[in-house]
Amino acid sequence: MSSSEVIRHLIEGLHSSATPGDDLYSDERTRIKLLGAAQGLVAALTRPDEAVASITHGAGRHMCLQVANDLGLFDLIVSKSRSAHEMASVTGADEKLIVRIMRMMVAVGFVEQSGDGVYSATPMTRVMTLPSVKAGVEHTLEGLDILQSTPEYLKKNGYHLPRTMTDTPFQFARKTELDNHKYYAEVRPETMKTFQVFMDGLYGGPARAPWWTWYPIEDVLAVDSDVAFVDVAGGNGHQTAGLLRAYPGVKSRLIVQDLPEVIEGIKVLDSHIERMPYDFLTPQPETVKGARVFLLSNILHDHPDNVCHTILGNIRAAYDSGPLQDTDLGYDRAGDRSTASATRQRYHDVLPERRS
Repeated sequence: MSSSEVIRHLIEGLHSSATPGDDLYSDERTRIKLLGAAQGLVAALTRPDEAVASITHGAGRHMCLQVANDLGLFDLIVSKSRSAHEMASVTGADEKLIVRIMRMMVAVGFVEQSGDGVYSATPMTRVMTLPSVKAGVEHTLEGLDILQSTPEYLKKNGYHLPRTMTDTPFQFARKTELDNHKYYAEVRPETMKTFQVFMDGLYGGPARAPWWTWYPIEDVLAVDSDVAFVDVAGGNGHQTAGLLRAYPGVKSRLIVQDLPEVIEGIKVLDSHIERMPYDFLTPQPETVKGARVFLLSNILHDHPDNVCHTILGNIRAAYDSGPLQDTDLGYDRAGDRSTASATRQRYHDVLPERRS
């Protein structure tokens, strides 16, 4: 198929998937289908040199985003348009610097230029005023030195994958023997606080549809049991708090587990939710055995397979009876089916055998 035929096919796919008047944000399947087709069209139209340049200059976008956050530029224009001169007066920054930062923000769609040196809000501007999203930008920028050190780490390690939690690019870059969570808790507590704010919102708030809106959790909660739900390594309890807001009638116990320093740092949490200091590398406490649901949200990707085996094994041992339910937290999009299948197989690879 020629390039022009590929492009024509992709455009036809976009037209056939979209229906006038569709609320695409409420129809996730159609949105993902359209997004995949649009990305395919962009890839077909992008020259190879442009694709490489997009990657090599990507860090500049992240840097500008953080500077815009530091100056509060998104907050300044979220409700009304402002000029670079006005923003310079408010922030004390050089007007030319404001213009350069905003030029990048316009290029990536985070703001709109509505006049000569005048900027207005877009939907992305409003998202960037959320504390959790600001924290996410800051936290990921803070870790760029780890990515920068990874090629050297792999070269010195003979290009082998890390086999322990304390011999990874993180330790290599930061010159520490602590795992990343203990490092942040003990060495950089302010970074740990930023990370928790990031987790509170981006994965449990308005920036993403919560998992209980598409997973049939009500069927599980309807079963009578002492412990209904355990959020393993649940941080400040944002997942459990969201679940309780969605299902306020839950009578069984809802539990948030995390390291003692994280649990002690929780400032606000509904009294119905129990706070439990716990290290997931140790056996689950007797008091949670028989729980209907154990949640691992954005946890296993941080660890090698042998550690995942330990984490899942401790959870598996806490199931005295009842099924162990696997949940694939991914979209069923055509281009990702092989990846989804591989992910599912990896779960089975590290999951301990069930007891009969």
